[in-house]
Amino acid sequence: QWSNLEELPFNSDGYSVAHPALSLDEKTLYFASDMPDSKGESDIYKVIINEDGTFGSPENLGLPINTEARETFPFVSSENILYFSSDGHPGLGGLDIFGIKIKNGGFTRSVLNVGEPVNSKWDDFSYIIKEDNKRGYFASNRAEGMGADDIYGFLENRPLTFECLQPIT
Repeated sequence: QWSNLEELPFNSDGYSVAHPALSLDEKTLYFASDMPDSKGESDIYKVIINEDGTFGSPENLGLPINTEARETFPFVSSENILYFSSDGHPGLGGLDIFGIKIKNGGFTRSVLNVGEPVNSKWDDFSYIIKEDNKRGYFASNRAEGMGADDIYGFLENRPLTFECLQPIT
């Protein structure tokens, strides 16, 4: 049962704030918004959650995450990967799901497309994964679905590789 509901201090009637996701340590809240400083239609932001439960100022994540198009549906995995959906990064069509490694309070340089079969020419979004058993879910509006947006399950058989570490002999 929900109780003590409070509106976030950065909500506004002038823009949307959606899809909240907590960092692993629960000290940072990631969300999507079309706030006035958005680079595109919607961007991913983060805001610090202070020890007393108050919030800092929202910060646009900027490049390489946000583009001139839509970035939305953030999710932080147990391996500290920020997954999100975008139709501004190169993909297979519509919204595709991407990941970027959170590292030392920032991000690696690479935004990686999670690829097929999760991504398709349709909108693919709301990605979540439990990395200890490699099972996850996402939503899509694929033609073979049963409704407007359907939920699909998957078993990850090849994780994203953020660093190019190759043995040389």
